[in-house]
Amino acid sequence: MTALETAALYYDAWQNKRGDFTDVPLAEDFQFSGPVASVDSAEGFRAMAREAGPAVTSFDVRRQFVDGNTVCSIIDWEMTMPGLGLMTSAELLEVVDGVIVRGELIYDAEDLRRVMAQAQA
Repeated sequence: MTALETAALYYDAWQNKRGDFTDVPLAEDFQFSGPVASVDSAEGFRAMAREAGPAVTSFDVRRQFVDGNTVCSIIDWEMTMPGLGLMTSAELLEVVDGVIVRGELIYDAEDLRRVMAQAQA
């Protein structure tokens, strides 16, 4: 399986499976970093995705670029949280032998942090 084919499984879990990453090949020590959350295991990421997935209302991979084992995706996505509009992010996924070993999500999370803080207040 190519890096791009593996990344397609990852994005399908966001687009069509409401954050269920059961069938996505993640390394046990999968490292994920983002502006709102970071995890250091596949189990931790799957738990985070199960929680966040149902709130994702749209998820569109606008563009993808492959450089060796790294897939860079430009993503437009929305969540059900009031006060949030369309968010655009870049994500880097590193794939080794058909398994995703690292993910880095990059976007301006100021609005998301504000909405999350209001929801917790």
